[in-house]
Amino acid sequence: MSFAYFDWIAHHAEVRGDKTALIDLATQRRLTYRALDERTDRLAAHLARLGVKRGERVAIMGPSGSGKSTMLNLICGLDIPTPGRVWVGGTELSQLTDDERTRLRREKIGMIFQSFNLLPTLSAVENVSLPLRLRDRSRRDAEKRAQALLERVGLHRQATHRPDQMSGGECQRVAIARALIFDPPLLLAD
Repeated sequence: MSFAYFDWIAHHAEVRGDKTALIDLATQRRLTYRALDERTDRLAAHLARLGVKRGERVAIMGPSGSGKSTMLNLICGLDIPTPGRVWVGGTELSQLTDDERTRLRREKIGMIFQSFNLLPTLSAVENVSLPLRLRDRSRRDAEKRAQALLERVGLHRQATHRPDQMSGGECQRVAIARALIFDPPLLLAD
């Protein structure tokens, strides 16, 4: 993927004007978390504080297994820190129910997963439009928006292809288009 795509993604998802904290993560030296399906805490990272303002572009780098994906899962509310707190757009995630965190992710966070999480039986345009369809948008409107995003990431010719008919890079661009379908103020890429 070229830098032009990353620049477009960062620019497209950026919220102009307001420079207040979009992400604010505070811990007491050790950030631990409990996955929703587990009973014990795990060490995620040694971190005192991370703050990200609207419009900022931040890269979290480190070796494999250092907690980068876990950090993103904490920021988007898939996991909850214990102890410590994560705020997204002024909302403390641990104070939300699972349904409320799901709604926050759906409305404010675009997430691009390492494994893409594309549904194998759906075409590229169906995968991208699915979040809109789940919010009761008409198929026509959802697919029109999805087609525009697929064109923007250079995949208009692959719109009818299923994931097994595309390269890894093409699947990644489908996942990017899907993450941008709601024009989220926060875009996380793992």
